[in-house]
Amino acid sequence: MSKAQVVARMYELAGEEPEPLGPGSKEKKSALEALGRALGVDLTATAGKHECGRRLAARVDIVWDQACVSGGDTVTAEGLRRLLDGAERVLGRRTADRPHPDGPRNETTSARRDTIMDEQQRADLEGSIAENVAALTQPGESPDVIVPAPEVVETAEVGFTDGSWRTHVLAVQGWLRLPHDLAADDADTFLGSLADALGVDTADADAVLPRLAERLERAVDLRERFLQRLEASAEGDSTLLTASRQWVADWDEVDEEASAERGGPIHAEADTWPITQFVQYANYEELELSPSYQRAEVWPNSDSQMLIESVLRGIPLPSVILLQRSDARGTSYEVVDGKQRLTAILRFMGRHPRAVGEVRRRAQAWGEGPDDVVRLFQEDYPGFKKKWKQHEQSTLTAKLEKELHFPYPLRSGDVPALSGDLQAMRGKYYCQIRDHSVDVLGDKRRVRSIFEEQSKYKVPVITYTQVTSEQIHEVFSLYNKQGKHLNAEEIRNALFHHLALMRALLVAAGDSTDVDAVAPFLRDEWDDLSSTARTLDRYGFAAAGYKRTKILSWVASILVHGDGRLDSRSTATHINNLLERLAEDRADRLRSDDVVRDLMLLLDHGLDVHALIPREVWTDRFVNAQSRGKWQELQLVASVTGLAAAHEYHGDALLDLVETRFEDIKALATSREWQRPEKTQSREQWQYIADVVGGLMRLFDVPDEEVEARLRSRFGGTGLTNLRELRGQRSAPR
Repeated sequence: MSKAQVVARMYELAGEEPEPLGPGSKEKKSALEALGRALGVDLTATAGKHECGRRLAARVDIVWDQACVSGGDTVTAEGLRRLLDGAERVLGRRTADRPHPDGPRNETTSARRDTIMDEQQRADLEGSIAENVAALTQPGESPDVIVPAPEVVETAEVGFTDGSWRTHVLAVQGWLRLPHDLAADDADTFLGSLADALGVDTADADAVLPRLAERLERAVDLRERFLQRLEASAEGDSTLLTASRQWVADWDEVDEEASAERGGPIHAEADTWPITQFVQYANYEELELSPSYQRAEVWPNSDSQMLIESVLRGIPLPSVILLQRSDARGTSYEVVDGKQRLTAILRFMGRHPRAVGEVRRRAQAWGEGPDDVVRLFQEDYPGFKKKWKQHEQSTLTAKLEKELHFPYPLRSGDVPALSGDLQAMRGKYYCQIRDHSVDVLGDKRRVRSIFEEQSKYKVPVITYTQVTSEQIHEVFSLYNKQGKHLNAEEIRNALFHHLALMRALLVAAGDSTDVDAVAPFLRDEWDDLSSTARTLDRYGFAAAGYKRTKILSWVASILVHGDGRLDSRSTATHINNLLERLAEDRADRLRSDDVVRDLMLLLDHGLDVHALIPREVWTDRFVNAQSRGKWQELQLVASVTGLAAAHEYHGDALLDLVETRFEDIKALATSREWQRPEKTQSREQWQYIADVVGGLMRLFDVPDEEVEARLRSRFGGTGLTNLRELRGQRSAPR
């Protein structure tokens, strides 16, 4: 039976509707819970799938060993089959497509036929693999982090009958950016190594080759992009270094998108809305323009002005993408794509919720009626500016208007887009042109009819409804592929924003500044926690692109999450595994606001200790002197993780202790053991982190098992145990 069939059978034994496998063909905890219900074992409060499997194995009296589990809190196909075998034996039932003790059954053939490739499919797959392997051996530059293929081969030379395909895949594996090097000992070892690198549960060619074909196709595409960037280097746009870094970033994005794949239908509705409908939802606080997982940037006024000119000329706007949310308070909409367009429209009209809220607060401070001042703001903005000048010491500059989301005028001067009937609108605010006439799809209408009434001018809208939190990730990745670009952190924040940990990481990192709205449970410790963002800013990580959130998430995931091998997974996967652990288990310790706050304090204290260490102690291996002292990400994560672990053991006494060890830290920082890995593969990076963390823990006399036990007790897990197993495994740097 395939893994999907085994899982489906587990639900069937409990009399429940099967759920599809999760990302990467992972079983869901609910499958084990269903099997538990069939066997009379309540697993709803049991943390993690590994522990669920162990309890079920004890119930059905089967062997439960390392062959049954793997990284990412995953139960292997072998483990699932053992559980199902034991459960069917205990319950006295057999599944129809497995050998029965009384002899073969006729139902087996059709089920197995579905899981086996036919000859034509196999031939097509092998042809694709051969073609793309050959393409990756062609002459040309390669990223500075890989070893290129030693020779050019043609498609016909990549053979599957003689096994030569394995040799050629080994030669181009650098282009695939796998988490570790492939083993070349023998055919079986190679296939097992390839399956592990591709995240396939079983070393079966029918399962591995399709994933290899996909990876190779993507590798050829990213190679072309890399070469195109290098071609632009003649104009100074790119160098081998920058092109190589972008190639690595491209692969990180691919792996992040792969983890977004989910099963089940996604419901979406296509419609058109008049502008007034957006205004109404914004007025009712039912339109979330700026979910904290999105960038906070606002378009320059010139871009906003050109958009309004397009509307006035009747030019259609691109679709706005919304996620519909429903709870006890009612229905609301999050803007996935179109935030800047809607912000530009609402600002122009004086209807942006932030602006209206700001005007109400100012009116109260001025001792005037908020409703009257809001009316003046929206109907006579120049008059409002005069009132502002009467009450405020600060001048209402264009920069401040943009920050407050206040209105802006149309462009003035010679603006070809504002000609004919629109010429009289140049330099005017919306309140000054509401009654001007414009052509709306062949009819003369007042401007206010476009913005405030049920107009013929409408905006295309795609609304996603009945979307699970897991599918949000997939929706965002889909729009990334279509050019509406969000980075990996924004996608992760969207998927897990309902978790207190995700919101706390955003706020602590300084990527979201509204503590009270996003993570109010941090407020009581904010005087202490606020130093986290300041330190990261001083280290060269600005509040852009969510780099800060990634760094804190990476450190946190190492400290409080351990579920198997680290060296076979990417950073993004490990962070996501932590968040998925919390999403699946409401009883997890890190679902508590208090425990999350304690974790943020631990991260902050680790950074506080780090900031005490003078810059010159770390050497240029850690800090890029050419970038004005900006810290390198991998080195920062490794060193902060080690110091946070030491603080967990020593507490604030570490602050005094570290000042006595500057020379020792410098000796470690210049040692061969702490030399940055030459490769960017996940395994090399994890081994590097293990060496740095281990060195710092030895330096400060931190007993491994004791600090691991403390972290496990406080936060429900730790990755330090897994990390400890990787120490000293790196080959000596050249």
